[in-house]
Amino acid sequence: MRKLFLVFAMAVFGLGQSFAQLKDGDYGIFNHVSAGVSVGTDGIGLQVAAPLTYHFAVRAGYQFFPKLKYNDTFDVGSDPAFTTSDVDIEGKLNISSGNILFDYYPFSKSSFHVTAGAYFGTSKILSVTNKNQFISPDNWGTAGIQLAQGDSPMDKYTIVSDEKGNIQADLKVNGFRPYLGIGFGRAVPRKRIGCQFDLGIQFWGTPEVLTTLMYFDSAEGDFVRANEKVNKNRITRQDKDYQDVKDAIKTIEKVGVYPVLTFRLNGRIF
Repeated sequence: MRKLFLVFAMAVFGLGQSFAQLKDGDYGIFNHVSAGVSVGTDGIGLQVAAPLTYHFAVRAGYQFFPKLKYNDTFDVGSDPAFTTSDVDIEGKLNISSGNILFDYYPFSKSSFHVTAGAYFGTSKILSVTNKNQFISPDNWGTAGIQLAQGDSPMDKYTIVSDEKGNIQADLKVNGFRPYLGIGFGRAVPRKRIGCQFDLGIQFWGTPEVLTTLMYFDSAEGDFVRANEKVNKNRITRQDKDYQDVKDAIKTIEKVGVYPVLTFRLNGRIF
């Protein structure tokens, strides 16, 4: 019976130690590790963290969005090269990234923190392509969506298809995106389990819409094809769908930052 009591006492003592609260002086360089799961405007995330001192911690993580899709119909208009005027298009969201973040806790009695670091990952975050073939086989690779109107060669500004008759446009941001933010909660919690809330912004540069374009190059004296940024000022067709594209590009190019709002549940491993 005495041995059983000793075993029970040791087990209770060990359990109490495992849930013991960290004190201020217990935070040293990499002497603890935590793991967390998060959800927010940057997606679903996994993260590990360690203290550097009581006032500093470092985090490293990975986050992603589910593969979301969006379907719509685009009216390309009439053209002898087309087999139909209505094109079914599909947009696919493709956002995943890693991050390295440094937290600074300025107040000894508060979990308020200031965070600086960076996100890095995919630069092409959205792709749009056609679902049905709308270009006749004889015109694949030479015809497509004419963004400008006019009969002069200088007026031609066309999103051209590949050899299979497919057209694709990508929304691109910087692959390396600095981050600044504030929040509450410790990356390595004092207790075994803790919550963390973050609010900040990613600086992802000026977004660009990239696609394969064909236009007349006066320097070359001929038509050229290149995968490059769409110049919104050269979209001169007045059809509604084309003007909607122009307005969308205008709006996208003004968004140089991305807001990040995240809730995280952290568990201290040791």
